[in-house]
Amino acid sequence: MSDTIAIIGAGSVGRALVAGTARAGYPVRVGVRDPSDARYAALAGVADVLPIDAAISGATVVVLAVPTSALAALLPDLALDPPTVVVDATNAVGTPVPGGFDTVAEYAASLLPAATTLVKGFNTIGAEHMTDGRIDEQALFLPIAGDEAGRPIVQALGEAIGFAVADLGGRDAIRLVEDHARLWIHLAFRCGWGRDFGFVAFRR
Repeated sequence: MSDTIAIIGAGSVGRALVAGTARAGYPVRVGVRDPSDARYAALAGVADVLPIDAAISGATVVVLAVPTSALAALLPDLALDPPTVVVDATNAVGTPVPGGFDTVAEYAASLLPAATTLVKGFNTIGAEHMTDGRIDEQALFLPIAGDEAGRPIVQALGEAIGFAVADLGGRDAIRLVEDHARLWIHLAFRCGWGRDFGFVAFRR
C-alpha cells in the first residue's frame, strides 16, 4: 500500500483502527499530544507514534478518532497538506452536536479550511470490530459519505481492513451515516444488545 494513514487519537477507536490499518498493509502513524506518554508504548511496534503535526505531514488520509468535544481545540491548528483526505470518525454520544450543526461532520467542516476533502466513516460500529471489520468471518456493513475525491480512497481502506463498504454519496448523505451510528448506539446501550454486534447487507 502506498497511502500513508495518520490516525489522530489513541483511545479505543484510534487503537483499533491503527491495528486494522497496519494489518491491511498500510503505513500508519498515530498522532497524539505527548508521544512519550507510557500509555502509547504498546503502539510503537505497530505504528509510528508522533506529535500530531508530524503524524499528518505527507499523509494521504487523516482519521479523526477523538471525542467530539476535542475537535474545537484540534482542528483549527491542523496543518493539512492538500489533497489530504480527512475522515471524521467521531460521534456526538448523548449530547447535541456542537454549534447547532445538523451533523458532527458539518461541525468538523466548519473548523477546517473550506477546501478540505472530508469523508464520514468508521463511526458506525464498536471499536472491538474495527481491527478486521468482521464478526464470525462475515464482513460488516460500513457506510461512508462525503466529498467525491475522498470516498474511493476511504472505501479502499475500509475494504482492505475487511468491511463491506457502502458509498452513500456526497456530503448530503452524511446525515445517513450518523443516523446509522445512532441506531447502533441505541441498540447497544438503550436496548441492551451490548457492543458485540454489527449490521450486514445481503444483496442479489
